[in-house]
Amino acid sequence: MSKNHPQNITILGAGIMGLSCAYTLSKAFPKTNITIIDPAGFPPENASYMAGGMLAPYCECDHLPPAYIPAGLESIKFWHEFSKQTGNTFEFAQEGSLIVAHNEDRHMLERIKTVLPAENRGTNVDLAQTEPLLTGKFKDALLIEGEGHLHPRKAMDALGKALNKMGASFADKKAQNLNPDLTIDCRGLFAQDDDPELRGVKGEILIVRNPDFTLKRPLRLMHPRYPLYIIPREDNIFMIGATIIESADDFVSLRSGLELMSALYSLHPTFAHAQMIEMKAGVRPAYPDNLPRITREGDIIRANGLFRHGFLLAPAMAACVRDLIAGTKNDMSALFIKDQKDEDYPQRRRKTA
Repeated sequence: MSKNHPQNITILGAGIMGLSCAYTLSKAFPKTNITIIDPAGFPPENASYMAGGMLAPYCECDHLPPAYIPAGLESIKFWHEFSKQTGNTFEFAQEGSLIVAHNEDRHMLERIKTVLPAENRGTNVDLAQTEPLLTGKFKDALLIEGEGHLHPRKAMDALGKALNKMGASFADKKAQNLNPDLTIDCRGLFAQDDDPELRGVKGEILIVRNPDFTLKRPLRLMHPRYPLYIIPREDNIFMIGATIIESADDFVSLRSGLELMSALYSLHPTFAHAQMIEMKAGVRPAYPDNLPRITREGDIIRANGLFRHGFLLAPAMAACVRDLIAGTKNDMSALFIKDQKDEDYPQRRRKTA
Protein backbone atom coordinates (compact mmCIF):
# COMPACT_ATOMS: atom_id res chain seq x y z
CA MET A 1 0.00 0.00 0.00
CA SER A 2 1.23 3.48 -0.83
CA LYS A 3 1.21 5.61 2.28
CA ASN A 4 -0.69 8.40 0.55
CA HIS A 5 -2.86 6.33 -1.78
CA PRO A 6 -4.38 3.24 -0.14
CA GLN A 7 -5.99 0.85 -2.62
CA ASN A 8 -8.82 -0.46 -0.44
CA ILE A 9 -10.45 1.15 2.60
CA THR A 10 -13.22 -0.42 4.65
CA ILE A 11 -15.32 1.84 6.85
CA LEU A 12 -17.24 0.21 9.68
CA GLY A 13 -20.44 2.07 10.53
CA ALA A 14 -22.79 4.15 8.37
CA GLY A 15 -23.57 6.84 10.93
CA ILE A 16 -22.53 10.42 10.32
CA MET A 17 -18.89 9.73 11.27
CA GLY A 18 -18.59 6.81 8.87
CA LEU A 19 -20.36 8.62 6.05
CA SER A 20 -18.26 11.75 6.54
CA CYS A 21 -15.07 9.69 6.39
CA ALA A 22 -16.28 7.84 3.31
CA TYR A 23 -17.16 11.06 1.49
CA THR A 24 -13.96 12.89 2.43
CA LEU A 25 -11.73 9.93 1.57
CA SER A 26 -13.55 9.30 -1.72
CA LYS A 27 -12.78 12.86 -2.76
CA ALA A 28 -9.17 12.72 -1.54
CA PHE A 29 -8.38 9.28 -2.99
CA PRO A 30 -10.59 8.86 -6.09
CA LYS A 31 -8.78 5.68 -7.18
CA THR A 32 -9.29 3.98 -3.81
CA ASN A 33 -12.00 1.35 -3.39
CA ILE A 34 -14.13 2.35 -0.41
CA THR A 35 -16.65 0.04 1.22
CA ILE A 36 -19.00 1.09 4.03
CA ILE A 37 -20.26 -1.78 6.17
CA ASP A 38 -23.16 -1.56 8.61
CA PRO A 39 -25.18 -4.60 9.75
CA ALA A 40 -28.24 -2.34 10.14
CA GLY A 41 -28.20 -1.48 6.43
CA PHE A 42 -28.59 2.06 5.12
CA PRO A 43 -29.68 4.33 6.53
CA PRO A 44 -29.24 2.69 9.93
CA GLU A 45 -31.50 3.83 12.76
CA ASN A 46 -28.59 4.77 14.98
CA ALA A 47 -27.63 7.80 17.09
CA SER A 48 -27.09 9.89 13.95
CA TYR A 49 -30.55 8.99 12.69
CA MET A 50 -32.05 10.29 15.96
CA ALA A 51 -29.98 13.49 16.05
CA GLY A 52 -31.37 16.99 16.11
CA GLY A 53 -29.05 18.42 13.48
CA MET A 54 -28.03 21.60 15.30
CA LEU A 55 -24.77 23.14 14.09
CA ALA A 56 -24.09 25.29 17.12
CA PRO A 57 -20.42 25.54 18.15
CA TYR A 58 -21.08 28.62 20.31
CA CYS A 59 -24.29 27.49 22.01
CA GLU A 60 -22.68 24.15 22.89
CA CYS A 61 -20.22 25.96 25.18
CA ASP A 62 -21.56 24.08 28.21
CA HIS A 63 -20.60 20.77 26.59
CA LEU A 64 -17.68 21.62 24.31
CA PRO A 65 -14.46 23.56 25.06
CA PRO A 66 -13.99 26.77 23.05
CA ALA A 67 -11.00 25.34 21.17
CA TYR A 68 -13.45 23.19 19.21
CA ILE A 69 -15.29 26.22 17.80
CA PRO A 70 -13.06 26.44 14.68
CA ALA A 71 -13.69 22.74 13.99
CA GLY A 72 -17.42 23.34 14.31
CA LEU A 73 -17.26 26.34 11.98
CA GLU A 74 -15.26 24.28 9.48
CA SER A 75 -18.00 21.64 9.55
CA ILE A 76 -20.68 24.29 9.00
CA LYS A 77 -18.68 25.43 5.97
CA PHE A 78 -18.66 21.83 4.72
CA TRP A 79 -22.44 21.50 5.09
CA HIS A 80 -22.97 24.83 3.36
CA GLU A 81 -20.87 23.75 0.37
CA PHE A 82 -22.44 20.28 0.29
CA SER A 83 -25.93 21.81 0.33
CA LYS A 84 -25.05 23.88 -2.75
CA GLN A 85 -23.71 20.81 -4.54
CA THR A 86 -26.83 18.75 -3.81
CA GLY A 87 -29.53 21.40 -4.25
CA ASN A 88 -29.99 21.59 -0.46
CA THR A 89 -32.01 18.39 -0.21
CA PHE A 90 -31.40 18.22 3.55
CA GLU A 91 -32.81 21.56 4.75
CA PHE A 92 -29.51 23.22 5.62
CA ALA A 93 -29.95 26.77 6.90
CA GLN A 94 -27.63 29.22 8.62
CA GLU A 95 -29.96 31.65 10.38
CA GLY A 96 -28.22 31.49 13.75
CA SER A 97 -29.63 30.19 17.05
CA LEU A 98 -32.02 31.86 19.47
CA ILE A 99 -31.72 31.52 23.27
CA VAL A 100 -34.67 32.45 25.51
CA ALA A 101 -35.81 31.93 29.10
CA HIS A 102 -39.04 32.44 31.00
CA ASN A 103 -39.04 35.41 33.39
CA GLU A 104 -38.38 33.25 36.45
CA ASP A 105 -35.34 31.72 34.73
CA ARG A 106 -33.79 34.89 33.32
CA HIS A 107 -30.72 34.37 35.51
CA MET A 108 -29.88 31.38 33.31
CA LEU A 109 -29.88 33.62 30.27
CA GLU A 110 -27.45 35.94 32.04
CA ARG A 111 -25.29 32.97 32.99
CA ILE A 112 -25.01 31.70 29.41
CA LYS A 113 -23.78 35.13 28.33
CA THR A 114 -20.79 34.72 30.64
CA VAL A 115 -20.00 31.26 29.27
CA LEU A 116 -20.27 32.14 25.59
CA PRO A 117 -16.89 32.93 23.97
CA ALA A 118 -15.88 36.57 23.79
CA GLU A 119 -15.97 36.62 19.98
CA ASN A 120 -19.68 35.76 19.89
CA ARG A 121 -21.73 36.43 23.01
CA GLY A 122 -24.85 37.02 21.00
CA THR A 123 -27.04 40.00 20.29
CA ASN A 124 -30.18 40.98 22.17
CA VAL A 125 -32.98 41.02 19.60
CA ASP A 126 -36.59 42.12 19.36
CA LEU A 127 -38.71 38.99 19.05
CA ALA A 128 -41.39 40.92 17.18
CA GLN A 129 -38.88 41.23 14.35
CA THR A 130 -36.98 37.96 14.79
CA GLU A 131 -39.59 35.34 15.74
CA PRO A 132 -42.98 37.14 15.93
CA LEU A 133 -44.95 34.18 17.32
CA LEU A 134 -42.83 34.28 20.47
CA THR A 135 -43.65 37.92 21.16
CA GLY A 136 -45.09 38.37 24.65
CA LYS A 137 -43.80 35.01 25.90
CA PHE A 138 -40.25 36.14 26.60
CA LYS A 139 -38.83 39.54 27.54
CA ASP A 140 -35.30 38.82 26.37
CA ALA A 141 -33.89 36.83 23.48
CA LEU A 142 -30.28 36.28 22.49
CA LEU A 143 -29.41 35.66 18.84
CA ILE A 144 -26.18 33.73 18.19
CA GLU A 145 -25.21 34.43 14.60
CA GLY A 146 -23.21 32.09 12.38
CA GLU A 147 -24.81 28.87 13.62
CA GLY A 148 -27.02 26.61 11.54
CA HIS A 149 -29.09 23.46 11.38
CA LEU A 150 -29.99 20.64 9.02
CA HIS A 151 -32.23 17.57 8.76
CA PRO A 152 -30.00 14.66 9.87
CA ARG A 153 -31.82 11.83 8.09
CA LYS A 154 -31.95 13.76 4.83
CA ALA A 155 -28.29 14.73 5.19
CA MET A 156 -27.30 11.08 5.63
CA ASP A 157 -29.38 10.18 2.58
CA ALA A 158 -27.67 12.93 0.56
CA LEU A 159 -24.24 11.65 1.58
CA GLY A 160 -25.26 8.10 0.68
CA LYS A 161 -26.40 9.17 -2.80
CA ALA A 162 -23.22 11.18 -3.33
CA LEU A 163 -21.11 8.20 -2.29
CA ASN A 164 -22.94 5.91 -4.72
CA LYS A 165 -22.19 8.36 -7.53
CA MET A 166 -18.53 8.42 -6.49
CA GLY A 167 -18.31 4.63 -6.69
CA ALA A 168 -18.30 3.71 -3.00
CA SER A 169 -20.00 0.47 -1.98
CA PHE A 170 -22.42 -0.27 0.86
CA ALA A 171 -22.75 -3.66 2.53
CA ASP A 172 -24.58 -5.03 5.56
CA LYS A 173 -21.91 -7.61 6.34
CA LYS A 174 -18.23 -8.07 5.76
CA ALA A 175 -17.50 -9.75 2.43
CA GLN A 176 -15.07 -12.65 2.37
CA ASN A 177 -12.95 -11.14 -0.40
CA LEU A 178 -12.33 -7.77 1.28
CA ASN A 179 -8.66 -7.21 2.01
CA PRO A 180 -8.52 -3.58 3.08
CA ASP A 181 -5.27 -1.70 3.39
CA LEU A 182 -7.00 0.38 6.05
CA THR A 183 -10.06 -0.05 8.24
CA ILE A 184 -11.79 3.03 9.65
CA ASP A 185 -13.84 2.04 12.70
CA CYS A 186 -16.79 4.41 13.16
CA ARG A 187 -19.19 1.97 14.86
CA GLY A 188 -20.09 4.14 17.82
CA LEU A 189 -21.19 2.06 20.80
CA PHE A 190 -20.85 -1.13 18.79
CA ALA A 191 -17.08 -0.67 19.15
CA GLN A 192 -17.18 -1.05 22.95
CA ASP A 193 -15.54 -4.48 22.89
CA ASP A 194 -12.49 -2.93 21.22
CA ASP A 195 -12.77 0.45 22.95
CA PRO A 196 -13.97 -0.16 26.53
CA GLU A 197 -13.77 3.52 27.52
CA LEU A 198 -16.87 4.20 25.46
CA ARG A 199 -20.20 4.54 27.25
CA GLY A 200 -23.76 5.25 26.15
CA VAL A 201 -25.55 8.54 26.84
CA LYS A 202 -29.24 8.54 26.04
CA GLY A 203 -31.04 11.41 24.38
CA GLU A 204 -34.80 11.48 23.86
CA ILE A 205 -36.58 13.30 21.06
CA LEU A 206 -40.11 14.31 20.15
CA ILE A 207 -41.19 15.22 16.61
CA VAL A 208 -44.46 17.08 16.07
CA ARG A 209 -46.33 18.97 13.36
CA ASN A 210 -47.91 22.29 14.26
CA PRO A 211 -49.44 24.16 11.29
CA ASP A 212 -50.11 27.19 13.53
CA PHE A 213 -46.50 27.82 14.50
CA THR A 214 -43.38 28.82 12.58
CA LEU A 215 -39.74 29.17 13.51
CA LYS A 216 -36.81 30.22 11.32
CA ARG A 217 -33.97 28.92 13.46
CA PRO A 218 -33.25 26.54 16.36
CA LEU A 219 -34.44 27.83 19.70
CA ARG A 220 -32.99 26.95 23.09
CA LEU A 221 -35.16 27.39 26.15
CA MET A 222 -33.04 27.76 29.27
CA HIS A 223 -34.49 25.94 32.27
CA PRO A 224 -32.92 24.69 35.53
CA ARG A 225 -34.40 21.18 35.23
CA TYR A 226 -35.08 20.49 31.59
CA PRO A 227 -33.45 22.87 29.11
CA LEU A 228 -35.14 22.31 25.78
CA TYR A 229 -34.17 22.87 22.19
CA ILE A 230 -36.57 22.97 19.26
CA ILE A 231 -35.42 22.70 15.65
CA PRO A 232 -37.65 23.71 12.74
CA ARG A 233 -38.11 21.50 9.71
CA GLU A 234 -40.12 21.82 6.54
CA ASP A 235 -43.93 21.61 6.55
CA ASN A 236 -44.29 23.02 10.08
CA ILE A 237 -42.53 20.02 11.62
CA PHE A 238 -40.46 20.53 14.76
CA MET A 239 -37.96 18.28 16.48
CA ILE A 240 -37.71 18.74 20.25
CA GLY A 241 -34.99 17.38 22.49
CA ALA A 242 -33.86 18.03 26.02
CA THR A 243 -32.50 15.05 27.85
CA ILE A 244 -28.98 13.79 28.52
CA ILE A 245 -29.25 10.58 30.54
CA GLU A 246 -26.38 8.35 31.64
CA SER A 247 -27.95 5.20 30.30
CA ALA A 248 -27.69 2.85 27.34
CA ASP A 249 -31.45 2.15 27.40
CA ASP A 250 -33.10 2.97 24.08
CA PHE A 251 -36.62 3.81 25.23
CA VAL A 252 -38.32 7.09 26.14
CA SER A 253 -39.29 7.31 29.81
CA LEU A 254 -42.72 8.57 30.83
CA ARG A 255 -41.18 11.40 32.85
CA SER A 256 -39.00 12.59 29.99
CA GLY A 257 -41.91 12.48 27.58
CA LEU A 258 -44.06 14.57 29.90
CA GLU A 259 -41.26 17.10 30.44
CA LEU A 260 -40.65 17.43 26.71
CA MET A 261 -44.32 18.04 26.02
CA SER A 262 -44.77 20.40 28.96
CA ALA A 263 -41.77 22.51 27.98
CA LEU A 264 -42.96 22.60 24.38
CA TYR A 265 -46.45 23.75 25.40
CA SER A 266 -44.86 26.52 27.47
CA LEU A 267 -43.40 27.98 24.27
CA HIS A 268 -46.74 28.51 22.54
CA PRO A 269 -50.31 27.39 23.32
CA THR A 270 -50.88 26.05 19.80
CA PHE A 271 -48.65 23.09 20.64
CA ALA A 272 -51.54 21.74 22.69
CA HIS A 273 -53.08 20.65 19.38
CA ALA A 274 -49.87 19.62 17.62
CA GLN A 275 -49.75 16.26 15.89
CA MET A 276 -47.29 13.86 17.50
CA ILE A 277 -45.30 12.17 14.76
CA GLU A 278 -42.54 10.38 16.62
CA MET A 279 -41.05 9.92 20.07
CA LYS A 280 -37.82 7.96 20.28
CA ALA A 281 -34.56 7.61 22.16
CA GLY A 282 -31.07 7.37 20.76
CA VAL A 283 -27.91 6.29 22.58
CA ARG A 284 -24.85 8.36 21.77
CA PRO A 285 -21.25 7.13 22.15
CA ALA A 286 -19.13 9.15 24.55
CA TYR A 287 -15.74 8.92 26.25
CA PRO A 288 -15.29 9.87 29.93
CA ASP A 289 -14.47 13.48 28.98
CA ASN A 290 -17.34 13.63 26.44
CA LEU A 291 -14.86 14.63 23.72
CA PRO A 292 -14.33 12.73 20.44
CA ARG A 293 -11.14 10.89 19.59
CA ILE A 294 -9.18 9.57 16.64
CA THR A 295 -6.73 6.75 17.38
CA ARG A 296 -4.62 4.51 15.19
CA GLU A 297 -3.34 0.99 15.75
CA GLY A 298 -1.52 -0.29 12.70
CA ASP A 299 -3.98 -0.47 9.81
CA ILE A 300 -7.01 0.37 11.99
CA ILE A 301 -8.09 3.97 12.59
CA ARG A 302 -10.86 4.60 15.08
CA ALA A 303 -12.99 7.76 15.04
CA ASN A 304 -15.54 7.75 17.82
CA GLY A 305 -17.05 9.40 20.89
CA LEU A 306 -18.91 12.23 19.16
CA PHE A 307 -21.43 12.43 22.03
CA ARG A 308 -23.97 15.14 21.04
CA HIS A 309 -21.74 16.73 18.41
CA GLY A 310 -22.03 14.33 15.48
CA PHE A 311 -23.12 16.62 12.66
CA LEU A 312 -21.18 19.52 14.17
CA LEU A 313 -17.78 17.78 14.30
CA ALA A 314 -17.86 14.75 11.98
CA PRO A 315 -16.80 16.62 8.80
CA ALA A 316 -13.86 18.24 10.61
CA MET A 317 -12.86 14.89 12.13
CA ALA A 318 -13.09 13.22 8.72
CA ALA A 319 -10.64 15.80 7.36
CA CYS A 320 -8.25 14.88 10.18
CA VAL A 321 -8.60 11.18 9.31
CA ARG A 322 -7.83 12.00 5.68
CA ASP A 323 -4.70 13.94 6.63
CA LEU A 324 -3.60 11.24 9.06
CA ILE A 325 -3.71 8.77 6.17
CA ALA A 326 -2.03 11.13 3.71
CA GLY A 327 0.62 12.22 6.19
CA THR A 328 -0.27 15.88 5.81
CA LYS A 329 -0.63 18.48 8.54
CA ASN A 330 -4.00 19.49 9.94
CA ASP A 331 -4.07 22.11 12.68
CA MET A 332 -7.21 20.56 14.17
CA SER A 333 -5.73 17.09 14.61
CA ALA A 334 -4.51 17.90 18.13
CA LEU A 335 -8.14 18.24 19.22
CA PHE A 336 -8.97 14.68 18.28
CA ILE A 337 -5.73 12.67 18.32
CA LYS A 338 -5.06 12.33 22.03
CA ASP A 339 -1.78 10.45 22.24
CA GLN A 340 -0.45 12.95 24.76
CA LYS A 341 -1.68 13.41 28.31
CA ASP A 342 -4.73 15.62 28.77
CA GLU A 343 -2.74 18.18 30.77
CA ASP A 344 -0.69 18.86 27.64
CA TYR A 345 -3.84 20.13 25.96
CA PRO A 346 -5.31 23.06 27.90
CA GLN A 347 -7.46 23.88 24.85
CA ARG A 348 -9.63 20.86 25.69
CA ARG A 349 -10.68 22.23 29.04
CA ARG A 350 -14.18 23.56 29.32
CA LYS A 351 -14.88 27.15 30.17
CA THR A 352 -17.12 27.49 33.21
CA ALA A 353 -18.98 30.45 34.60
